[in-house]
Amino acid sequence: MDGDIIYYLYHIPGKKIGVTRNLNSRVTEQQGYSPDEYEVLDQSTDIDYISSRELELQKSYGYKVDLKPYKQLFKMKINATEQTSTFPVPLDKLKGRLMDELGKTWETVHGTFKITKESIDWIMKNASTSMFNKKRSYIYNKSFYEAFLNEAKHEATLFYNQLKDRANGVEKIGFN
Repeated sequence: MDGDIIYYLYHIPGKKIGVTRNLNSRVTEQQGYSPDEYEVLDQSTDIDYISSRELELQKSYGYKVDLKPYKQLFKMKINATEQTSTFPVPLDKLKGRLMDELGKTWETVHGTFKITKESIDWIMKNASTSMFNKKRSYIYNKSFYEAFLNEAKHEATLFYNQLKDRANGVEKIGFN
């Protein structure tokens, strides 16, 4: 559960019900309400649940109901070329956006890529800022393919590591 994003469903009495990942930034700093002027109605790591709950509570409290659920506000369009996959966000915002898109897939010449917790770690270590637009970042598709989709290479690496571990274990037992 560590590393999961928590979505907060908040209520500013008489004003609105909304969702945020960061109460202080969104409600206090951006909207100007102190913590004693709003309440947290619910929280969850499940964006589908919190999105539908927001609309349900907006309706039951008599507030204007959002046209789009929270989960649809941040759909990221990944631009894949033969060489790279480009994300429409700068590096300093990339991890949060990728976490919002867990499970998203996109097509490349190397196959279908998927955003997972493991691939997010890899992307964050390997992404670069676009030279054409500082608000974009990218990865090299071949490198991602080698890390996640090249099964033969992956199996060979696992086999090699098992052999190496076995050899190290024998050396430690035999010569200590």
